[in-house]
Amino acid sequence: MKYISYFLFLAFSLPIWANETVKLSENEINNIGIKVSKIKQLTESLTNKFPAKVTIPNKSQRVISAPQNGIVEIMLVAEGDHVIAGQELSQINSPQLLINQNNYLQALSTSAQAGQEMNRDKSLFNEGIIAERRYRQSQTLYQQSKTEVAMYRKSLELAGMGINEINLLNKTRTLNSHLTIKAISSGVVMKQFATAGQRLTAADPLYQVAQLSPLWLEIHVPLDIAKHVQTNSRLVICDKAIEGLVIAVGRQVHEADQGVLVRAQISEHTEQLTPGEFLEVCFIQQSLGAQFEVPRSAVFRHEGQSAVFIQTTDGFMHMTVDVIKDNGDKLVIKGELSTKQSIVIAGTATLKAAWLGMGGE
Repeated sequence: MKYISYFLFLAFSLPIWANETVKLSENEINNIGIKVSKIKQLTESLTNKFPAKVTIPNKSQRVISAPQNGIVEIMLVAEGDHVIAGQELSQINSPQLLINQNNYLQALSTSAQAGQEMNRDKSLFNEGIIAERRYRQSQTLYQQSKTEVAMYRKSLELAGMGINEINLLNKTRTLNSHLTIKAISSGVVMKQFATAGQRLTAADPLYQVAQLSPLWLEIHVPLDIAKHVQTNSRLVICDKAIEGLVIAVGRQVHEADQGVLVRAQISEHTEQLTPGEFLEVCFIQQSLGAQFEVPRSAVFRHEGQSAVFIQTTDGFMHMTVDVIKDNGDKLVIKGELSTKQSIVIAGTATLKAAWLGMGGE
């Protein structure tokens, strides 16, 4: 109540100055609660907001598929789990794997026998007992058998068997139909396609695993604006203050909205984004002319115009400005201002009433 009485006294007791400057003592400034701050000039400005969708870069996605026909025994991870390269994801019982292992072992035996025959024919040839043609034939058969071994070994590797597992098969000659599927790279499980007990054929998907940094933003921009967007142009996610760079500008207009697809990449703070979510972005552009960012509390309306109070050596002076953009709790304004000036950011309403009480119009 005492502040209201003080304000009324102040509003009707101050004299009218020729330059409409409200002059207050230090004590009066403190009592009213007036605060000032240096004006911040903007070298960059933001465009209007555009809808964008968070997506995963193509190169960051992997689909883990069944390498052989079989039945899923167990799924070891689920959607949302973080996995590392080499981690076990699933186990499959595959009769086809038994056939591949058997073919590999037979090829090994054939290659070993062909090697022995080649060595024997080599000795006989060196002793002059057999012709060179026979030795060359056995040498060719041995090379063919080695190629078959390599082929069947590669088929086991493609089936998901590791080097240690294949070496163990070489030693024990024991067939095993159980196949373990492992992660190719680290990431997050985005989708699970199969369930335990499901019969799969080769190449059927099991999981989708993705790395979530960096991420893409897919933005639909009107054609007239997209013409001014270039690769490496900067943008910002409006409500998160996360910046990104444009990496591609589409060359096709979409029928649905007559917009052009602009793709941007976000490399930092991606943990704050979720693939599939929609959000709003603004492109960052160089400011045209002198523009200043001030708190919303610094600007007031008077007779249909926006204005602020500037601190001078004599007091506080009213100045008309234009509001260029509304950024929520901040406003971008334009006027005869400079960064050397200080602007009232608190107590504006009280100061306005005092100014009006002086006769300000």
